[in-house]
Amino acid sequence: MGAETNGNGVVMRPRAAVILVNHGDYAQRYLAECYASLCAQTYPQEYFAVFIINNEATEAGTQLAAHIAPTARFFDDARNLGWSGGNNRALKVALAEGFEYLVLLNMDTVVDPYWLETLVKAADDCPDLHILQSKILLHGTTRINSLGNRIQFLGYGYCDNYGQENSPVPTALPGDYVSGAAMLVKRQVFEHIGLFRDEYFMYHDDLEFCWRARLAGYNVGVVDASICHHKYTFPKPLDMLFYLDRNRLMTIFTLEKLRTLVLILPCLVFSEAVMSIFFLAKGWGQVRVRLWRHFLAPDTWRLIRARRKEIGHLRARKDKEIVGKFEGRILFSEIDNPVLRYLGNPLLWLYWTAIRMFIVW
Repeated sequence: MGAETNGNGVVMRPRAAVILVNHGDYAQRYLAECYASLCAQTYPQEYFAVFIINNEATEAGTQLAAHIAPTARFFDDARNLGWSGGNNRALKVALAEGFEYLVLLNMDTVVDPYWLETLVKAADDCPDLHILQSKILLHGTTRINSLGNRIQFLGYGYCDNYGQENSPVPTALPGDYVSGAAMLVKRQVFEHIGLFRDEYFMYHDDLEFCWRARLAGYNVGVVDASICHHKYTFPKPLDMLFYLDRNRLMTIFTLEKLRTLVLILPCLVFSEAVMSIFFLAKGWGQVRVRLWRHFLAPDTWRLIRARRKEIGHLRARKDKEIVGKFEGRILFSEIDNPVLRYLGNPLLWLYWTAIRMFIVW
């Protein structure tokens, strides 16, 4: 799929679609710097297109986006489709138009001039890698936001090497999943396993997609030379807490073998009880009530059954190869606290160490 030469000896490059989601006041806050960095790319402009989804953006934001990015292709939707639904809308068009590489990029980022060129080159040079992430730095610093992401066995996802000083790493560094903030996906992955889950709306969309892709036989990696600077903050609105937990549980219920779920069930039930007590103590009880209502609804379990059947047809790898290598502890400094560090993580590690050896399927 790499660069080819036409009949006139001109080097042809793979076509890439770079997709940005504009929501609320994102254009006012982020687009100018992000789009300027895309215009400065060394990758030939004729071989990539910028797609911007106005995803329930404000009227001022929509008009401003058109002014800032006059050569971008816009898709307007009065509804908020979320990260997954917004990206899916553009992905359908890009796939229909034959783009080889589909690149998801957060609008609150700035990319180095060689960002896309090195990302595409890595995709060309590594036929055994199908989903690749840039090295993501915390904007304005030399510290890591993400070098790929890890999955904890209860379904929690977190950034690998978060907050550490930047240093060279092997090209295509592997991980459990990659961040949707700066992610390249080869078209055959979408064609085989489908798009992101519309119902996820936001959070863990990238985790579920990469886990599903790996089950189907695809591989993920991180490209050290492709640098993205992320204006990252760790938000804590109640909606975020709901979607994180709902999508985490939906993911493990749909992607894990039943026998794997049985093994983790005692720890899962106990951890959910502890989390419920914690949420109630913080005054966030409505988040847990909303979560329980979701999983008490018959439609939820009909969807889970349908997803499990779909995964059964896609599955090319065992849980042992993927789930068996998940992390036992939760190692993300943004949610670190003494109870987790000195009690929760040691207990989680002990439980996972004891049961993971039984995952042989």
